[in-house]
Amino acid sequence: MSPALRLAATTLAWAIPMLAAHAVDHTRVLDPQEKVAGRSQADYAIAWWQWVMRLPDGVRAYQDPSGAQCAINQHGPVWFLAGTEGTMEARRECLIPADTHVFVPVIAVLAHASPGKPLACGQAQASVRATNDHLAQAQVLLDGEVIAHVPEHRLRTRCFDAFQDAKYVERHAPYVPAASDGYWLMLAPLPPGTHRLSIRARYDHPGGLQGDLEEVFEYQLRVGGKLAPLPRVGQPIST
Repeated sequence: MSPALRLAATTLAWAIPMLAAHAVDHTRVLDPQEKVAGRSQADYAIAWWQWVMRLPDGVRAYQDPSGAQCAINQHGPVWFLAGTEGTMEARRECLIPADTHVFVPVIAVLAHASPGKPLACGQAQASVRATNDHLAQAQVLLDGEVIAHVPEHRLRTRCFDAFQDAKYVERHAPYVPAASDGYWLMLAPLPPGTHRLSIRARYDHPGGLQGDLEEVFEYQLRVGGKLAPLPRVGQPIST
């Protein structure tokens, strides 16, 4: 087979599964420039990092395999879902209120200063930007339907204090500044009932900050009711 035909065959084989799934109604996914309750989505990305860093390493939301911590420290018009730190495939279940937006990282990284390792704001932003310039994969399914154009949902933050609400940190100054860059989705309030959100994403930036990070996680979301049992543990996550 000629190189041109091989390329065409490979492209078609990749495209067929995507064509078999319907695309999510665009009204269910907000434009990245659209605000919620007067706040930009980049500001929600900052709030998300402050939410996860509020708890010490080892018990943060992105380290939760089951969703048991889903409701911890949640409040306001936007409900945060967590990704992972790239060391596990997480299958979580989460009960969320009705009439609440859902904000989730498809894949994102954070850079921040630390004691003995100062970092300028521009350095932090450049570090996370370089990694996110090398997005290799971003597949998202909501209720079995593809969420398209994920790369268009890239959010870059200003510099901030990621540990603002972390009571376990005695002195915040050595950890400031922080900056984040990544791909996030703000979902409009989901209809009452059970919904399934599956995400698979990875970078291809060897040597960069978390340049080999790969995210594979899935949520069963129960909106405004009780949770149904999850599928048997060990079944593959479909994205």
